Amino acid sequence: MQLFCLFILILLRNKILCKYIFSGKFLQSIVSMSKAKKVLEIGMFTGYAALACAEVLPEDGTVTTLEFDPFLEDVAKEFFSKSPHVKKINIRIGDAKDTLLKLAEEQAQYDIVFIDANKAGYVDYFKTVMRKDLLAKGGTIVFDNSLMAGHAYNPESTNKIGLEIRKCNEYLKSRDDIFRVLVPIRDGVMIVRRKTDVFL
Repeated sequence: MQLFCLFILILLRNKILCKYIFSGKFLQSIVSMSKAKKVLEIGMFTGYAALACAEVLPEDGTVTTLEFDPFLEDVAKEFFSKSPHVKKINIRIGDAKDTLLKLAEEQAQYDIVFIDANKAGYVDYFKTVMRKDLLAKGGTIVFDNSLMAGHAYNPESTNKIGLEIRKCNEYLKSRDDIFRVLVPIRDGVMIVRRKTDVFL
């Protein structure tokens, strides 16, 4: 895992992964258009998305980013320390579902929730965010990898990760209380909001 992360970091430093830069710009657009002040990221990895969001938040804005692997905390902090927006970022290490419950106990609420962690946990993360009222009024949830290279919609696919994404997409479709739209950029982004926040 550590060697893989270091490999990704080398690619990022050489700007080979331009698709991640594009997705970062997309996230920045969502955050800025929403006039968000508080962002929750589930699945930090190298911290690219967290920093992208922090860059467009106001001075009193915050990004709370959740990560399971302590090694990645050190990786991300190296990048964060070089940014003037480092003070806006709060890293929480541990199992994401447990951390979400702790945030709920703290009565935290977020304008934007970005979900990009293990795909098998997508539905549980969404349910916890909604049931524990972590999404602020007028808030938006953004799921990454909602196409998963087409596997999520290919009926013949046996790709395990793609099937987990399909399960999440089908669950979202079954909910009558949410408004959703799939944006076909990069590997697909699903934007979800409460219907009561869309149809006023």
